[in-house]
Amino acid sequence: MKYLKSHYVVLISLLSLISCNKSDPTDIHSDDFVPIWENIINNEFPTSDGINIGIKYLGVRNWSALSDPPYIFVGATFPESSFANSFDREVTARKNSAYLFFNFPDPYIGNMDMPQGVEYLKVLKEALKSDEYKSFKNPSRPYKFRLANLGSLSYVEKLFPDNKRFAKALEQLCRQTLKMEHVKSLSLGEIVFKGFSVSMDIPSKGLFAETPSNIDNLVYIRELTYGASAYFIIASDHRFQDVLNAFKSSFVDAFEKPEGVLNKSQISLLTVSDISQEGIIKDSFTDLKAFVEDPFEKGKQYGYPILCKGYRVKDNSVFVPERE
Repeated sequence: MKYLKSHYVVLISLLSLISCNKSDPTDIHSDDFVPIWENIINNEFPTSDGINIGIKYLGVRNWSALSDPPYIFVGATFPESSFANSFDREVTARKNSAYLFFNFPDPYIGNMDMPQGVEYLKVLKEALKSDEYKSFKNPSRPYKFRLANLGSLSYVEKLFPDNKRFAKALEQLCRQTLKMEHVKSLSLGEIVFKGFSVSMDIPSKGLFAETPSNIDNLVYIRELTYGASAYFIIASDHRFQDVLNAFKSSFVDAFEKPEGVLNKSQISLLTVSDISQEGIIKDSFTDLKAFVEDPFEKGKQYGYPILCKGYRVKDNSVFVPERE
């Protein structure tokens, strides 16, 4: 009897929670629940790819969370404490000339007489107009594609700790656009495409014309990789596992066919393909399909920095940030 009574109390508590949370019927709100990413495609190699900065500075266009990314370039130098974080306090002392290498099939090589932002931008524009760039084909397969069983819109920030402002904007967008009736699952998705990389050689006379006094504390960007990304939340009348399986097979069939798992599902989507790092708001699986098929808009966009490699100025050793 005592066993049945305790279960009755638990049942009443659960019903109470559900009735008080009609705006989000999938809401779990349990201290024990931790949303976990499920990898569909994962080509990440942190030791060789560098530091992931793909979501760190993103914003949302025409929203309160506008992007304000730092201007970074290959050769830019910062104190260790701000590298791959705020990227502030750039060391602007005169540097020695350096060559830039673009990893197109037929590599493009440019020279910065005085490595600085303006010089980098000039070489980048020249590279994008070159025959070498015309021969470059962006990958048709994502660099990274993953889904998570979100459980509640309140948990978006848990999966994007590097940019809680962006996560909050995505949550607020979904609260305004998704209808939560008959929803059985909420799925959070991330798709990242990797484009080309730009790297620099090590100047034979060292990076700086004159050795900085705080050289032991300085890190410079040795390589940047550009890419495009999409972030979305799906409100579905099917279980998360069914949604996951649909993406593992053919999500296009899943939303185009009347009997498909995603046919009656809703989506709020943000795509980021240009240097502004502002997500463009979209609301259909057709939009997601268009992004997956052509994330760089037929070469009109080259993306934004998603990966960076840092090297210490004092000895050109790889910089590995401390884990928080």
